[in-house]
Amino acid sequence: MSIRVSYTVKNRISDLKQEIQKFQTSNPFANYNFLNALEKTDCLNESSGWKAQYLLGKNESLIPFYEKNNSQGEFVFDYAWANAYYRYGMPYYPKIVMSVPFTPVEGKRIFSQNKKDAIDSLKSLTEHARKKDFSSIHALYVEEDEKNVYEEMNFIKRIDCNYRWTNKGYEDFEDFLSKFVSRKRKNIKKERDLIKRMNIKFKKVSNISDTVWDEFYLFYALTYARRGQRPYLTLEFFKELKNLDPIIIFAHKDDYNIAAALFFKSSDTLYGRYWGAKEDINFLHFETCYYQGIELAIEQKFRYFDPGIQGQHKLKRGFEPIINSSYHWIKNSEFRTAIKNFCIEESQHIELYFKQALKSLPFTNV
Repeated sequence: MSIRVSYTVKNRISDLKQEIQKFQTSNPFANYNFLNALEKTDCLNESSGWKAQYLLGKNESLIPFYEKNNSQGEFVFDYAWANAYYRYGMPYYPKIVMSVPFTPVEGKRIFSQNKKDAIDSLKSLTEHARKKDFSSIHALYVEEDEKNVYEEMNFIKRIDCNYRWTNKGYEDFEDFLSKFVSRKRKNIKKERDLIKRMNIKFKKVSNISDTVWDEFYLFYALTYARRGQRPYLTLEFFKELKNLDPIIIFAHKDDYNIAAALFFKSSDTLYGRYWGAKEDINFLHFETCYYQGIELAIEQKFRYFDPGIQGQHKLKRGFEPIINSSYHWIKNSEFRTAIKNFCIEESQHIELYFKQALKSLPFTNV
């Protein structure tokens, strides 16, 4: 029996500015300005595979979601699921994704006053998926406070292991390094010394002007050009982010910039998200994106530094493993059972890796 819950679906975030701002948190990626910039500057279009939709439920609870006709820009990989559907002659696309496009970061996926309203809204979304013949719903990088909503709705849980730096009251980078075992501390110093010997220096830029965004975007676009791809995000998108108070760290040598990394801030977390370089220099990525980020997090007293997903190499640089969760609703009952079994088996491997990763940390007390 289908569940009937009153809701409306809108196509433009600008129609829902008040509703989103009502539930706004300090997370920059769950911010109206960030989400609106994606739409306003043509980052979400048919070619990108992301079509923005907004479900407005009871008591103005809200779910931003995206109709997807591919699996690009999600970072929770389900290509194997899509291939299985294809082999059995069934369409996997379109599907629904609850996430921030191109941005693998934990955050709110349902904006509501309480758990009951959140569950009602999620019921409405599953009803919408059934009516419009979507194969599935995927809530990606779900924050801790919201997980029980999906579990109560019997969504399939899938986990992954990523990495995050935690500030344990460090006074500066040297204080942080002092907690490493000797051999691994020397390795980090060796990497940083190589950058210094090349006379590469770093400068932080806030209150970013259009001219600075122009230069940053060149670095950002280069990372895609080297892979023969077009950038997900447009220059105009970045120029719309001034209200989020981002920071760019430039690496410069011989009076010209050679690399750049972009950072966002919440009340307790520094996020490193986009970077690029004109020159291929050993350890420049680690220095610009990780070590400069750690220094900035210590300086501005952030509790956490999230440098982006993946990268086992982060472990030996003091980033600790964390478990991220996504939740999945699958309409077809046979595929639902198969995907649930897949996620259970996959979770066992990830939990084993997580325990091993904890033993690989460079700290003296590990």
